[in-house]
Amino acid sequence: MVIGLYDGVTIVVPTYNERENIRVLIPMISEILHSSKISSYEILVVDDNSPDGTWLEAEKLGKKYPVRVLRRVNRRGLASAILEGIANAYYDNVIVMDADLQHPPAILPDIIHALSRSDIVIASRYRGGRIEKWSFMRRMMSFTAMFLAKLLIPKIRRIGDPLSGFFGIKKTILRGVRLRALGFKVLLEILSKAEYGTIEEVPYEFSRRRYGSSKLGLKVIRDYIKHVIRISAEIGALSKIMMCVLAIIVFLFILLLP
Repeated sequence: MVIGLYDGVTIVVPTYNERENIRVLIPMISEILHSSKISSYEILVVDDNSPDGTWLEAEKLGKKYPVRVLRRVNRRGLASAILEGIANAYYDNVIVMDADLQHPPAILPDIIHALSRSDIVIASRYRGGRIEKWSFMRRMMSFTAMFLAKLLIPKIRRIGDPLSGFFGIKKTILRGVRLRALGFKVLLEILSKAEYGTIEEVPYEFSRRRYGSSKLGLKVIRDYIKHVIRISAEIGALSKIMMCVLAIIVFLFILLLP
């Protein structure tokens, strides 16, 4: 069933130490949606009990804007925050975006409009979009991550940006789907496991972080690799790929026999 454009949307924003960014982001979202005549929406801030008081700042903003705050005490992790936000969303149409202003609120109306006819809408950096001033090393890391995902998970190979952290879905496609809160690429697991119809990609420019520091580190990279391998194994793709690799090795071995 396709949910109409004006049935409402929940915008899930997971946060940890994003007080300065949230002060800018929430008014921007509200201004853009109101100017687009989208009035049925909520902003659900899922905060991991930030030491900088992000959740307090969001609650203050909630006096002026349609903001709900889900403060998680003794629970940490981007993936689990996103999944908890989706589970607690008031509307069936849900958009997930970062709080660090790298995901431009200006394209929210385009995503919401696309959700009126599609089950999944991806804000894409690669299919018509672009990335602002990434270093060579950062681009190589992104290319390697994408290559690994598309190698091990055949279902996503036709999708331009399956690793996007900025996307919209209908909650209905997740009924009965077991998602694990590991890593930070929730969309990848949804694309791999959920049953859905139409997917659209909306291009955007991935901007630099305005305040705070990036949370990308060795642990995040390690978790991503484990995440991709686990998904591939769970959907039965890993064993097929390993069999193909083994067959190639055996063939080459026979070919090279004297």
